[in-house]
Amino acid sequence: MNKYRIQYSFLALLLLFVFGGNLNAAVKLPRLVSNGMVLQRNEPVTVWGWADAGEMIQIEFLGEIYKTKADRNGNWQLELEAMAAGGPYSMTINEIELTDILVGDVWLASGQSNMELQLRRVMDLYADEILKINTDQIRLFRSSTRENAESKKADYPDGKWLSSTPENIMEFSAVAWLFADKIHESQDVPVGIISTAIGGSPAEAWLSKIK
Repeated sequence: MNKYRIQYSFLALLLLFVFGGNLNAAVKLPRLVSNGMVLQRNEPVTVWGWADAGEMIQIEFLGEIYKTKADRNGNWQLELEAMAAGGPYSMTINEIELTDILVGDVWLASGQSNMELQLRRVMDLYADEILKINTDQIRLFRSSTRENAESKKADYPDGKWLSSTPENIMEFSAVAWLFADKIHESQDVPVGIISTAIGGSPAEAWLSKIK
């Protein structure tokens, strides 16, 4: 019996090592790199994430294949070649497939409450325009929380990419959306807005440090 128990135990450990290792090897991505994202046109774009140390990472996008390997801490990043505006496209990162990706102009909307102010709060001024908004070509990524403004972060604790549809538009930053609408009108390309404005935050939080 002891002999068989040892054999079974060894087999169980072997299976756990083989299949358990594969289960833990799934690539993880930041919230910004997700379905519906907008990538900057005409510039190299960095895509990053996490995996097991040493794991091979392969990205397939617009007919190109990019490869790298996660470092000892499980971090990895790849730089995609500059691309023209367009979409929607799909991207494969190992076993993950991302869909509905647009390429256009991406802008950061940061600041205090005047930048955070949502469209629903200016309905008395722009009701006619707001009620007509329904486009997939202007998208917002909204993050509203910060745990530590002093250190760099590789991911946001919240937020996802949203299109400018009636279901989403009321929570869009008014300044950011009106700006994006003008850019879309003049450039005729998809526009992505990353909104990180937080009401009551100190102005110094949005300035570069003096070197």
